[in-house]
Amino acid sequence: MKYEVLQSTHYQYSMPIRQSINQSIFKPLSNDYQQVLSYDQVINPEAFCSEHRDYWNNDVATFYIWAPHHELLVKTKSMIELNHPVIDMNMTNETEIEMDSESFKQRFAEFLMKTDYTTLSDDQLASIKEELGSDTVDRYTFVKRLNTYIYEQYQYMPGSTNVKTTAAEAFSKKTGVCQDFTHVMLAICRSKGIPARYVSGYIYSGEDVAMRGDSVTHAWVEVFFPPYGWIGFDPTNNMLAQNQHICVATGRDYADISPLKGVHYGNAEQTLSVSISVKAIS
Repeated sequence: MKYEVLQSTHYQYSMPIRQSINQSIFKPLSNDYQQVLSYDQVINPEAFCSEHRDYWNNDVATFYIWAPHHELLVKTKSMIELNHPVIDMNMTNETEIEMDSESFKQRFAEFLMKTDYTTLSDDQLASIKEELGSDTVDRYTFVKRLNTYIYEQYQYMPGSTNVKTTAAEAFSKKTGVCQDFTHVMLAICRSKGIPARYVSGYIYSGEDVAMRGDSVTHAWVEVFFPPYGWIGFDPTNNMLAQNQHICVATGRDYADISPLKGVHYGNAEQTLSVSISVKAIS
């Protein structure tokens, strides 16, 4: 499946700012199941820009605008081809034993650890594990149950949380958006010894069908099961993340993959508007 993704990110300032330094992560990743056919980024005002791969292997653009400016506009156009295989998962005792081994835990330590975003209390973890019967099923079955549980029990409500909301807060509120549901699922998976990482990107819902998160940047979870590798789960829509999910970046949590961040001189108030279009192409 091939897609065209257009994104416009527009900051407007109440008075001129200057000497802004920004980092953006908008370019989709290329991997075994996703190929970036083309990518273009336009920044206004004109900026000096450099690119690098970060620690998590994401494509990062750093750009500088020294002159005073009232707005910042970043437009991107991506052409992507997805080719995820059908997953035929068979959880064996050998897989469970490997995931319990010290070598496995050391290899995936960064995706098993707690972060500020992905910490739940012992009581919160105990309640969800009991409700889902975590001691009676294998890890893969548990992840599938968890994916469905979050979809059914949490209310998708834009505006009820913000980018600083933690998993513990979202767990208590039982409302939020894809970022919150992803953080909750990450925390629970990691507590079960399942390596889990945050994925940001886009979701294609079709021309006449709406999905949660299809009009904004989307987030979901990838868990690692040997020998299958990373497998995507979307708790916001209760589905596997495959040929409708376009990956832009991965990390431990939202802090690792913030789409656009920066600093500048000036005390201006700012407003942000984002528009996204994802189209399937033949």
